[in-house]
Amino acid sequence: MSSPEHVLSAFIDAWNAGRRPRAREYLARVPDGPARDELAERITTWLETAPTPAYDESTRAQIRSEPIVQRVFAAVGDDAGLWPQVIPELRARSGLSIGQVAARIVARFHLAPGNERRAADYLERMERGELEPSRVSRRLLDALGDVFGASGRTLADAGLLGGALRPAAAGGTLFRADEDTGDWIAEDIEALSRAAMAPAPAPQDEVDRLFLGGPEG
Repeated sequence: MSSPEHVLSAFIDAWNAGRRPRAREYLARVPDGPARDELAERITTWLETAPTPAYDESTRAQIRSEPIVQRVFAAVGDDAGLWPQVIPELRARSGLSIGQVAARIVARFHLAPGNERRAADYLERMERGELEPSRVSRRLLDALGDVFGASGRTLADAGLLGGALRPAAAGGTLFRADEDTGDWIAEDIEALSRAAMAPAPAPQDEVDRLFLGGPEG
């Protein structure tokens, strides 16, 4: 039998190499008892912050074909992540309405009174999968995690789940070879000109930054 440290190191190496190690098999390498319990806790802790392995396309395809992954994609769609499923469930388990969650967010970040409706609107969009997960701030996810009894990292991962396994879009290309080069350059310049003349978007306030300002918002 191996030591917990050696087995944990082997598990991490296998994970980073994209070999999809099974925790149960690695736990079996340590005698049943406190040492195995310790190893299970350390593997769990490491997986909470583990990087996504650099899977090749054949491995991604294999993962996508697995029944549990198919069920996830069928339930929430490839683009929505798991927020439309996870957030309403966590909120219901907490016994809170969207308005009550919004009120807690306003209080948590010392926002001006009257922002509860706007926060609730954003929360409703999160539950419908209409907000881009990469634009939601980490501090908001941490706050929601505290409200729901989950970690902010768990909520972030739930929002992004699916993107790492999606097949690459077909038909994309860096060059439009079927068009005259001068024509598409002119079109791009015209588009840039229109964008430059368009009025600048309204500046974001604190509520907007929480939901749309990116991870550091």
